[in-house]
Amino acid sequence: MARKPSCLAAVAFAGLCAWLILTSGSIPSYADTAPVKPAPDLAAGKEAFAANCTRCHGETGTGNGPDAAQMDPKPRNIAEGVFKFRTTASGTVPTDQDLFNTITNGLPGSRMPEFQRLPEETRWQLVYFVKSLAPVFLEENSKPEVVNFGNDPGPEKAGIAKGKESYTQLGCASCHGNAGRGDGPSAATLVDNWGNSIRPANLTQGWNYRGGSSPKEIVTRIMTGIDGTPMPSYADAISSKEDAWALAYYVNSLQKAPLWNRTIEAKRSQRLPETAQDPVWSQVSRTDLQMSNQLYKEGQIEPVRVNAVSVQAMYNEEAVIFRLQWDDPDESRQTPPDALGIILMPNRAMKWTVGSLRSWPASQDAPSLDVSYWSAGKNGASEAVVQGTADLETGKTQGETLTAEASYADGQWTLLLKRPLQSSLKDRVALDSREATLIGLTVWDGGNQEQGRRRSNSNWVNFILK
Repeated sequence: MARKPSCLAAVAFAGLCAWLILTSGSIPSYADTAPVKPAPDLAAGKEAFAANCTRCHGETGTGNGPDAAQMDPKPRNIAEGVFKFRTTASGTVPTDQDLFNTITNGLPGSRMPEFQRLPEETRWQLVYFVKSLAPVFLEENSKPEVVNFGNDPGPEKAGIAKGKESYTQLGCASCHGNAGRGDGPSAATLVDNWGNSIRPANLTQGWNYRGGSSPKEIVTRIMTGIDGTPMPSYADAISSKEDAWALAYYVNSLQKAPLWNRTIEAKRSQRLPETAQDPVWSQVSRTDLQMSNQLYKEGQIEPVRVNAVSVQAMYNEEAVIFRLQWDDPDESRQTPPDALGIILMPNRAMKWTVGSLRSWPASQDAPSLDVSYWSAGKNGASEAVVQGTADLETGKTQGETLTAEASYADGQWTLLLKRPLQSSLKDRVALDSREATLIGLTVWDGGNQEQGRRRSNSNWVNFILK
């Protein structure tokens, strides 16, 4: 089990240890596979920490910096000595290289950035200073226990089918879901060591893995666990290192490579597909849009569970049809329901008086936007020109009915939404193949209990009738 000293004791002891180390000029430095490292200079490390880390982690590393209250997940309380991403056995301290890797690469999906911009020597001094803030590094027998992961068999010999069997036998689906999208039956009940609700990783989003998404990095998580979270070490549960690698390669195979783009191109076709499963969609380009949180007056940075939407589009002389897919760990058809809006910006509003969708509508005089809105509550869609989405959400503004078909399976929504090119709707956006139109997406996650976390938004991108 990971050691968890009390916060006050940790702070006091950390301060004493830091003073002793600064006056003695020495600090434990564990041998690992790192290249030659500079000698510890805690004065330099303290200066780098003050410049780059204290706004989140606080001056003494207790996670109480001035920006900490606005963040979820919260910054790590370094003084507690609980480190998630390690190559060492569960409950033991990380190696210097482990800390260096976290500082260098950051943690996607959190507010911990990567610090590759800092000189390598500065990052090593940060490692030494971080260790001075955590008393656990000076405890007797605190040497890291590096796990033997065996040899990487490579993709040809890994045995992905065997890995899939292990995924089922070890109960991975109970948290991560059958398809790995974080929608397992236990997912909503999980909490971390500090009592905070925590969601299992969406294994299909390799770009969002904390600690890396390669088979080598995945097998590390399998064998060491993630201390402080419900993710245990499977070092004793898995039958062999070969099986661990097979599971790692299977998890790696679940990842869907993102196609980030600033343009959505609608393909012209005489016949528009009537279902989302029509084979013609395999011939249509896909654009993935990252979704970010909604802004609120309190300045709270609210995390969202819907963080990406895949978009495809086709059109003919009469209509444009969109195929949209997004991961959502639960299906919500009751109030508040899951919903999605396709938002088009009129040319007259392109002086950026609208601003970001994260803050729209920013003011009462914000220009109206053309919104095609689908709700799982009614399993239907409508189009309206509105100044904000509130009336659409409450059903006060019905607009013109659109054709829509939606399905939910294994933690993913698939929506087919058809919009006519011509309409009598006042002030609607007229799509024209001669010019691009600004388009954005908004998603409402009805199953998210925190109201401020339900809405996520894309950036504005170009929409082109190709």
